[in-house]
Amino acid sequence: MVLQKNLSVMMNVIRRSRNLSITQFSEELGLSRSYTQALLNGRGNPRMDTIEHIASRLQISPLLLLCCSYSEEQLEIFLLLLLLIRRISALSSAKQTEFLVLFQKLLSLMPAES
Repeated sequence: MVLQKNLSVMMNVIRRSRNLSITQFSEELGLSRSYTQALLNGRGNPRMDTIEHIASRLQISPLLLLCCSYSEEQLEIFLLLLLLIRRISALSSAKQTEFLVLFQKLLSLMPAES
């Protein structure tokens, strides 16, 4: 049951972060709407090849779909960071360097942890 809950939470976070309806999300996954809804509600019992298929369509590791026992807020932050890393890696070397310089400046403005 823990794996079903992890899958449900992760898929819901991804769907909401992409601002997709269940129908749109099921189309992106290449699954029926009813099956996608069952997975989102934690009622589905997918085979491993289905989990691999979902992960492939979402361009993430299958392990991320099952192993993360974090809150939805933590997962949303994680997904935003993952998206940021992907976007940065697509930039030219010069733009990556510019981003890092600006990011370091931003970090320097933040208060130090106590």
